[in-house]
Amino acid sequence: MLFRSQLKPYQVEGVDAMVDRKKMLVAYEMGLGKTCMTIAALEKLKKDKDKPMLIICLSSLKYQWKKEIHKFSDSSATVVDGSAKAREVQWSQSSDYIIVNYEAVVNDWDLIKDRVWGAVVCDEATAIKGFKSKRTRKVKDLSKNVSIRFALTGTPIENGKPEELYSIMQFVDSTVLGRFDLFDQTFIVRNHFGGVQRYRNLDLFHSKMKPVSVRKTQKDEDVAPHLPAEIYLDPIVIPFDSKSQHLYKFISEELENELYEAQQLLGSNFSLLAHYGHESQPGSAVDQMRGSIMSKITALRMLCDHPNLLVESSTKFEKQEGEGSAYIFGLKDRGLLDGLKNSNKFKAVEQYVNDHLSTDDLHKVVIFTSYVGMVDLLSRSFPGSVEYTGRLNAKEKESKKEAFLNDPKTRVLVSSDAGGYGVDLPVANLLINYDLPWSSGLAVQRNSRIKRTSSIWGSIIIQDFIMEGSIEERQHQMLQQKNAVSDAIIDGQGINSKGGIDLTVGSLIKFLQNAKK
Repeated sequence: MLFRSQLKPYQVEGVDAMVDRKKMLVAYEMGLGKTCMTIAALEKLKKDKDKPMLIICLSSLKYQWKKEIHKFSDSSATVVDGSAKAREVQWSQSSDYIIVNYEAVVNDWDLIKDRVWGAVVCDEATAIKGFKSKRTRKVKDLSKNVSIRFALTGTPIENGKPEELYSIMQFVDSTVLGRFDLFDQTFIVRNHFGGVQRYRNLDLFHSKMKPVSVRKTQKDEDVAPHLPAEIYLDPIVIPFDSKSQHLYKFISEELENELYEAQQLLGSNFSLLAHYGHESQPGSAVDQMRGSIMSKITALRMLCDHPNLLVESSTKFEKQEGEGSAYIFGLKDRGLLDGLKNSNKFKAVEQYVNDHLSTDDLHKVVIFTSYVGMVDLLSRSFPGSVEYTGRLNAKEKESKKEAFLNDPKTRVLVSSDAGGYGVDLPVANLLINYDLPWSSGLAVQRNSRIKRTSSIWGSIIIQDFIMEGSIEERQHQMLQQKNAVSDAIIDGQGINSKGGIDLTVGSLIKFLQNAKK
């Protein structure tokens, strides 16, 4: 088969390994050409036209995959999309490649469970990091007798949790890490609740992964010259206005009191994120306490972004529309949201973006936020901007992306985390994190949207905005430290690290106390 691209030397190295072993974790960092490499490997391995190659990816990336296949090869490709009736027809079409999102694998299981595939590729493979999920089980069942299996992800350990990589490797090659009980005993130290306390033997983990993965980072000597220089500026720290500060202090004090109660019940090392909703029956006292704590943390994060998010959440709860918060409604009912209109962070970001755009007509900006409501507020502030959120279907997302890439008048793209994975935005030279995600993997994914080998810029800027003395400072600390586990296992760096930290009851109490000083 024809492959129409000249691979870079570091890509050739990866493709050769993929073709040789046929079952690989392709862990090249974002922007280094995993899609192109995978197409090259599959074209070399393709032998039987009656056995199509199955590409499973995020819904937003289906048409991007089709575009890349047609760009780099003479192979045919069919995207499975639309109504159930339309998908049934598409599944039956004769194509070299069938491209589908993870949800459709579950929904169309009866149509595909008995099909024979030439290869199965899981793009953005962290989608199968939860080995108990229905999606993960179906993907593994579908591919268990397929000899060619590639898992693609630039962030194989998204949250500093090696057990997520275990799930991905069960798809790639279940023999590498073996049974989960033995894996657990070897690499995980648990507390008396059964939750993860820390990780160990990361050097052994790294040695097991090295033969079955191909990995290049943006900093590697043979890679860096092909990428724009990254200018990662120190976070811009914004103070609250007096009314927001007063409310933040009020919520923090309520949260702190509840955390002391949780500490007595659950211990200081209890992880609010890792254990939330998993270690007790729904509706139990412990589960209700977790939910109450997380609702206050969410309120603090929303307040850091913009008071309007709190107002919107309380309204949704009152009208029973969408996912409103009972706790935030209670704040409104007590009059604590009265008079809250302004956001110092919003004003600062607005000024920063406008200043950047005014310096050069070619400058373009990508803004990420965790909240769809914040996407709406930001996009309204920049005329001609486009929104990229989960509210859009695959075709609409592709259309918004193409407008940003090709229309000189479309200079700002505001995205929820729906745009954090696999979306190439090489025309932008400034990326702003309006707020931070909990996941270190998602943070890396976000920042790599504009750092691509196809970038038109010699350098790009990454800028975070965080509120002074807030939960966002804690998030920033966590993201820095969570990367230690991934670096140790995947890259063999910092091998003596005991692992990343999590949002524990004790660490959050300490942070809230320090924030008062």
